[in-house]
Amino acid sequence: MDSQSQVSFDEWMGQTTELSEKSIRSYFSAIKGSLTTRCLEYGIVKKNLLLINDADLFDDLRQCLEGDERYIALNKRGNDMYKRAMDYYSEYLGSTSYIPAKEEEEDKHPVLTTETISVIKARKGQGRFRKGLEEYWDSKCSVTQAPDSDFGTVLIASHIKSWGASNNRERLDVNNGFLLLPNLDKTFDTGYISFSDAGKILISGKLSCCEQMGINDGMSIRAEKLNDKHREYLDYHRSNVFKGDE
Repeated sequence: MDSQSQVSFDEWMGQTTELSEKSIRSYFSAIKGSLTTRCLEYGIVKKNLLLINDADLFDDLRQCLEGDERYIALNKRGNDMYKRAMDYYSEYLGSTSYIPAKEEEEDKHPVLTTETISVIKARKGQGRFRKGLEEYWDSKCSVTQAPDSDFGTVLIASHIKSWGASNNRERLDVNNGFLLLPNLDKTFDTGYISFSDAGKILISGKLSCCEQMGINDGMSIRAEKLNDKHREYLDYHRSNVFKGDE
């Protein structure tokens, strides 16, 4: 399997990049050797990364790794070489030049560990949650109506009842969330602000820097968008997260 994939990978890299043969083989070796070894140590995979022959699955793994502090440190020491290797191989798997490997295992995911699969599913679920919020709130902050920046995503998909405290249905329920600017998201998540059933902001007495953070008591959730499901989740937030004046 290795030799067949390596030939195809070499050919593809030679056709689509200006890298030397030595560099191409270095990237391949990084995936086959160093990255596989580290991922085995981290408990992310059960076997060699090259046994993954599904482009979408490999891309999910790549993005999962990029959120792992151990991988980030490894990649930094490697001057970004490991990230480039993963990016190239992910693109290669999605190309028509890829030669699929023959899998003998019956397991649908013979390479990934159960924990990694759970992380990937959670990330995808959060993506669907954010998309639902963007559609519901018109891609604008639920409080200020500020739109996402032209330079990239600024608004945070913020759960009212936290991910950890929610069941599977609540985690993806579009009514269990707001799109918030970072300052509002952070203070809402940590309980320094909440909102009444009418949508009016509630500010904890423990938050002493409201003005500096751009938060004031005139703020409120957009009334025309607030519904009874939101109010149920907000009741939980006020009872279990909001710090109040204590």
